[in-house]
Amino acid sequence: MDALLAHAATDVGRVRDHNEDAYWVDPKLGAFAVCDGMGGHAAGEVASALAIQVVRDAWTSRAFRAAVDAYAREADADRRRALLAAVRSAVARAHDAIRDAARADPERAGMGTTFTGFVCAGGDAVFAHAGDSRAYLVRDGIAMQLTEDHTVVARLAAAGLGSGAPGYDPARWQGVLTNALGIGDRVRVATFVVPMAPVDRFVLCSDGVTEYVAEAEIGEIVARGPSPARSAQALVDAAVTRGGADNATAVVVKVLEVDPTPVPRDERERDEAILAASPLLGGLSPQQRLRALRIALPQRFDAGRAIPPVALGDRVAYLVLDGAARLPGGDLVRAGDLLYARALAGGPAPAEAARAQTAVKLLAIRRDDFAELAADDEELGVKLYDALADITGSGE
Repeated sequence: MDALLAHAATDVGRVRDHNEDAYWVDPKLGAFAVCDGMGGHAAGEVASALAIQVVRDAWTSRAFRAAVDAYAREADADRRRALLAAVRSAVARAHDAIRDAARADPERAGMGTTFTGFVCAGGDAVFAHAGDSRAYLVRDGIAMQLTEDHTVVARLAAAGLGSGAPGYDPARWQGVLTNALGIGDRVRVATFVVPMAPVDRFVLCSDGVTEYVAEAEIGEIVARGPSPARSAQALVDAAVTRGGADNATAVVVKVLEVDPTPVPRDERERDEAILAASPLLGGLSPQQRLRALRIALPQRFDAGRAIPPVALGDRVAYLVLDGAARLPGGDLVRAGDLLYARALAGGPAPAEAARAQTAVKLLAIRRDDFAELAADDEELGVKLYDALADITGSGE
C-alpha cells in the first residue's frame, strides 16, 4: 500500500468575485484532481464541481477499485489497459455530464472545465489530463512538467510559430483552449503512467498558479516546503501576491513509501537517458514519451534465452534498456535499439528468434497497443510512425 501525504490550497485571487476552481484530495484512496472551470453566470464553478463529482464517483466505485487492485497485484498488459481505460472513461463521462447540464440550462451554455488528476496503483501514478491545468513531478528539488497544455499557444509553439515568430501575438491566443471537458462533442483525455519513488512530490495546479510561478520555482518552493500543506499554500500565495488575475489552486502530494519497492534511482535515471536517446522515442518531448510509455511493459531474459517475437497475446517489439541480444544473422542489438521493429508496422514474425547475449532488460510493446495509441493520440502517432519508418528503412 502506497503511503502518501497531501494537501490543497486555493484562492479566488484579486480580480474574480468567485472561485471556479475545484479539487479533490484523498491520500488514503490515492486519488487527486484539479479542475479550472469556465463559463458565464458562475457556470464555470458548476462545471468544475460536476467534473470532480463524476470522476470521484467513478474512481471510488467497486469496479474501479477492483481494476486498481488487480493492477497493483500484477501490472500486466491487459490489466494496464483496463485501468487506463477506466481512468479515461471516468473523465469522458464527466465531459458528457457537463454537456448535458449545459443543454438543460441555457444560462450554462458553453460551460466547461479543465481536468488534471491521478490515481495511485501498485507504485504507479496513473494520470488523466485535458486542458491547461498542469501536473508536475518534483524530484531531487527539480520540477518537471508532466502534462502538455491543450491550448492554441502550445500548438503554435510546437509548430515553431510561437514567441519570436513573425506576426505572433500572444495576447490574441492567451488562455484559448483546444481541448477541455464540456467543450465540443468529444474530449481528448491524455493518459500516462509515472512510477513513484519515496520522497517524490507531485503538484497539480490551475493556470492561476502557473501564470505567475515558473517551473523551476515550483520545484524550489515544493522542495523547501516542510509539508504538502505549506508547499501548496506557498504556491498559491506567490501567484496571488504577483497579480492574482485568476483563481489559483494547488495540490501537493508527497510520496512517503511505495509498494512494491521502486527501481533504484541510478537505474531509473539510466533507463530514462537511454529512452530519451533511442531512435523510437528520442524525437519526442518528455511529456510525449510519458504518453508513449504507458503501453510499454518491463521484461527480463537471462543470457541464452530466446526472446519471443510473439508474446503477451500479440506480435511484440522490444526496446532494449540494458544488456544485448544477438539476431539470427549474428548482429547485436544493444541498449536503445528496437528489437523486432517491423512487428509494430504489421510485418511478419521472424522465422527464428533473437537470443539474449547477456541478461537483458527490455520494454515490450504490443503491436495492437501501438496502433491503438497512435489512433488515440494522432500527433504522437505521426511522430512514432515516422520514427518507426526510419528504423525499419521503409520511410522515404
